[in-house]
Amino acid sequence: MLLGPLLLGDVVDALVGREPGWGVAVGATAGALLAALAAVRRRSLGSVAPLPALAVAVVTAGAVLTSHGSLATRLVRWAVAVFPAMAAAECAVVVVALAAAALGSGMKRRDRA
Repeated sequence: MLLGPLLLGDVVDALVGREPGWGVAVGATAGALLAALAAVRRRSLGSVAPLPALAVAVVTAGAVLTSHGSLATRLVRWAVAVFPAMAAAECAVVVVALAAAALGSGMKRRDRA
């Protein structure tokens, strides 16, 4: 669930001819959201939380290998291009976690009443 939208976003960015950008950010966010929602149902959100940033890093590592310039320059460009996608994906997981906690808390209060 996490990798499908992320890979699709990476392909879109590659077809457009840009380094990882909006396609990766949207794909990573959608994938993280789907994975987090599935993890909430299985009560395993803690194991999914660190995966979006790692998945974005791995999927977009090809940008470092195929770009031109010194390795340091390529790594800096890659980090600047990919960080927003990592942050957006992690924010999606946090939103799902907060919503699940709020709903769980509300259900417990209602059961006590």
